[in-house]
Amino acid sequence: MTKAVKRTYDPYHELSKTLNRIPNGFATVEDGTHLKLLQWIFEPDEAELASKMKLSGETVEKMSKRLKIPIKKLAAKLKIMKEKGQIHIRRSKGKKKYGVLPFVVGIYEEQIHRMDSEFAQLFEDYVQKTQGEVLFSSTPPIQRVVPVKRVIKTELEIHTYDEAENIVRDAKSWGIRDCICKVQQEMIRENPCKYPTKVCMTFSSRENAYENSIRTEPITKERSLEILKETEEAGLIHTSMNVELGHKYICNCCTCCCGVLRGLTEWNQPHAFVKSDYRISINEEDCIGCGKCIARCQFNALEVDDRKCVSNDKCVGCGVCAIVCPKDAMSLIPRKASEISKRPKNLIRWMFKRAFSRKVNLFKLI
Repeated sequence: MTKAVKRTYDPYHELSKTLNRIPNGFATVEDGTHLKLLQWIFEPDEAELASKMKLSGETVEKMSKRLKIPIKKLAAKLKIMKEKGQIHIRRSKGKKKYGVLPFVVGIYEEQIHRMDSEFAQLFEDYVQKTQGEVLFSSTPPIQRVVPVKRVIKTELEIHTYDEAENIVRDAKSWGIRDCICKVQQEMIRENPCKYPTKVCMTFSSRENAYENSIRTEPITKERSLEILKETEEAGLIHTSMNVELGHKYICNCCTCCCGVLRGLTEWNQPHAFVKSDYRISINEEDCIGCGKCIARCQFNALEVDDRKCVSNDKCVGCGVCAIVCPKDAMSLIPRKASEISKRPKNLIRWMFKRAFSRKVNLFKLI
């Protein structure tokens, strides 16, 4: 009788399984590229600890008791892992709770201060081999497009969660950091991105949240609103969390760098992100067919027909094309009700919907 071969314990394999049990997901690659990514980010003991952590977080005392690790040793390790962007800390009833992060959005983005050409290429190899598998193949999607408010028809009622300005105003702390997608792409390709790099906006419901951050520069609410306008003028596309309440960031994206937008434009993943609730409308009487909007659109959603600009079903409803129209012939109008996907109320509801879609047991992690 042949004896079963006992698998050697691999902390990176265990961490990979934990990350894939999180609603966001973490795709595996047959050649082990996903493990190489984790090996770059985590030391073996860090990977082992992260693989055993809860998504919602635990106090050091509770985790110490559960994992049978001395409190002092555990606290020191968690401090290092937080500094490396491997885990998250949240405050609940005056106590710090430490928890595992999703790989995206989460661990990967927190490597912005550690990114080098080796890691940039490893990540590119990973996304090219997976082409958004798991991350973009499940619903609800992680991110959605946020439209440019000033080009929405003025008589329309705009939901507050459809306004980038309201996301900014609802926060108590504001930060700006380099876009990790742009940094990653600039390290592996010869032609640099033409758009600005420091455009990733972060928000917190806690005051002075970024005062001691090594990744995020604290800014004011007023500066955040200015950056929104500057990125719109530059032609970047606002995206944020696919929820109604509790937004933690606004990405200002381009299709040449953004891993989420590339999900649609490069890998043809229909659930890479959610289009806004609007689409572009062109007043043919005012349109002069100059083509400025066509050059502006990053999704090839506009074309000239009989000397007039027309839109097609590729429109994601961002509205950045309308900003450059010299005749104000373009505006955003609501999509048909059948084309609009209802957003989860908040991140908790998003996680449960996503977990149900992926058939993962979220209760084991919380």
